Formats: sequence, C-alpha cells, structure tokens
Amino acid sequence: MNSTMQYYNANPEFNALREKAIGQALKNLEHPRRPGWKTQMCCMPGMGKIWQWDSCFMALYALDMDGLVEPMNNLDNLYLCQREDGFMAMTYWIESGEPAFGELINPPLFAWVEWEYFRHAKDDSRFERVFPILDRYYNWIRNNRRRAGSGLYYFETTGSSGMDNSPRGGWQAFQNNGSDLAHVDLICQQLLSARCLADIAAELGNGREDFYREECTELVRLIDRHHWNEKTGFYYDVFERGGYYESPKYPRAWVPCKTAAAFWALISGAASREQADALEKHLLDPDEFFTEHPVPSISRDDPNYHACGKYWLGGVWAPIVYMVVQGLKKYGKIETARLIARKHLEAMSRVFREFEPHTIWECYSPEYMRPSDREDASLVRPDFVGWSGLGPIAFLSDPELWPDFRN
Repeated sequence: MNSTMQYYNANPEFNALREKAIGQALKNLEHPRRPGWKTQMCCMPGMGKIWQWDSCFMALYALDMDGLVEPMNNLDNLYLCQREDGFMAMTYWIESGEPAFGELINPPLFAWVEWEYFRHAKDDSRFERVFPILDRYYNWIRNNRRRAGSGLYYFETTGSSGMDNSPRGGWQAFQNNGSDLAHVDLICQQLLSARCLADIAAELGNGREDFYREECTELVRLIDRHHWNEKTGFYYDVFERGGYYESPKYPRAWVPCKTAAAFWALISGAASREQADALEKHLLDPDEFFTEHPVPSISRDDPNYHACGKYWLGGVWAPIVYMVVQGLKKYGKIETARLIARKHLEAMSRVFREFEPHTIWECYSPEYMRPSDREDASLVRPDFVGWSGLGPIAFLSDPELWPDFRN
C-alpha cells in the first residue's frame, strides 16, 4: 500500500517495514458487535479479548496514521466497561464486556494517551467526557493498590504489570497480593497519570488541578525515597511488608533485579537530572541494556537474562523501547533517543527481511536478529501489529528522531 502519511526517514528498508506495519494494523482491525462499541485495533485477532495497555500503545502510533484508523476507539470501548467505583480491568471479554482475569489491573496509561491525543490533534473536545472516567480510575488504584503505611504501589502479579514472566514476583500467582512487593513501574505510571490529569484539569478549569499537582509532589518523594538506589544509580522494586520501611529501624530491601520497569522514571518525570544521567549510563552499557537490539526487558548481567528473549527474561518489547525513547527526549537526551530508535528499527527491519515468515513479531531477541522465543522455546506471535507498530509508524513519524531528513 502507498500511504500518504508524513514520515521522516528515506531508508527504503525502514519504509518497507513501515508499510508492512500499516497494512497489518489495518488487517487486524476488529468490528465488535457489542452495542455501543466501535471498530477497534487488535493485537491478537480472534481471541475475543481487548487488552488495556496494548490498546493504549496502539493508540499512540495510530495518532500518526493520518485517519486510516480512529486512534481513540479502543479507549472508548474500554471506558464503557468501567465499574461504578472506578475499577477497570486489564482485559475484557468483548462479547460480554466482563473482566477476563478478575480484578487484575494493567499499567494505567489512559490519561497519558488522552493528553498525547490532545497534543497531536490540538483537539480538547474529549476532555469534558473522559476526565471523570480517568479521575475515578486513578483514585481506584490509589485506594486499592497501595501498601498500608508506606503508600507504595503494587501490581497483583507480574502478569498484571504486563511483564508476564519477569522475575519481579509471581506471574500466575495463587494470591493476587503483589508477592510482598511494591513495584516501581506502577508508582511511576501513577505519577505520569497525575501529571496528565493535572494538565487536563487546568485546560478544563474544573478545580482538580491542585489535587493532582500535590499528588505529583508526593509520588516523586516516595519514588526517590523508596525505589532509588544511590549505590547502583538505578530504580528497583522493593520488598514491602506492611509499611515497615517508613521507620529507620527497618531498612528497605530492594529486589536485586534490574528490569526495564525502572525507565518509567524518565517518562513520568520522577528522576532528577542526575538520576536521569545515571539511567542513561545503564541504557548505554553493553553489559546491561545496550544489547545488539536494545532495550532488553531485563539487564544482560542478570542471572535470569536469556539472549534469545524468553519473553520478559530479555525479550525486546516495542512499548518498552517507545517509553524509553520518549523518556530520554523528555530529559533532552535526544542523541541517545535517536540511537536507540535507530537500532530498534534496524533490528526489526533485518528480521523482517531475513527471518521467515517475513513479518512483524510480538517481541524480539536482544542479541540475535530473530524474534524472541517463549520459555518453552517456541516463537512469539507473528503479525503482531499490535504495539509492535510503534517503531515503524510512530518513530518514523517523529521529526526529532531524524535530524538529517530532507523533503
């Protein structure tokens, strides 16, 4: 297909990948029969489910598809499922609109996507309708996914965090209590949401801006106090058992595993300049996160790391790469952002050309030019556009990433 969308790199191999991504995204569209639901983007056609954080990341590249798809349809469908108390599940059955996995949440990114839509489209018409939905969801998580005493946040399982088999607690845990941990990505995602909700409230003038600005201040304090390790210059999940760590009598215990969850501190604005510099060093260290195809989901020097990927035990995932690049840009680290974006596209493009079937995959090996494997050594899902469209569509539509482009 020949899209008329604006893009900023003339590399023919990148553009072939881009055209494949656009075509696959359109092929994967679903048309739910459920009353009130709109045509939606889909990462796994035929499964009968809609996933929360997949939908958010698909919307972020759909913003650059020049109307070929409606970027916010998935979010609107999910909003119809919100419970009166504000809860929203990680996944819903499309046919029934019921949660597929009980009260498991997903990374709360709706407010970020709504703000990005406003920035891209210069259209504030959604704010009045969606702010109450976002406000209720933020506060449901605030009231139901924090540890008593410390105020730190937790996902029920690593599956809830989206990083399925990452060594950050139980994946398919018998008790959805977060395995006695507090997770750095969720508190950073709440901070990102609070920043966006404050900005939306300011646009609306609805009196909620001050609450969310105060939330931001408190969340930055908690992240810095509990999740930042000065010795290693990195953010970690922490063991949290009933708020003991508010007392100096009980020193905090970090989970000794460097995962890509730490980099949410960049896009959320949790990191100071010095902390952002430290994170950049980790990103550029070939023994940690600067692999042949960056950014792996877990540091290369971790004993759980697998060069073939093993899903979240090293696999390179488009939403992580996108989040890292946007976070680096936020701190003015544009050269590192460009380097990581280019290496991501080079690897995806090479796999597209050289590996059969010639397609776009769910995630990739951090060291070999091939898709990631799962724990059982089978390959991950092909034709995954899906959030794997972020690189070929969103990155190639970003003029900041391609300074040498000439029309």
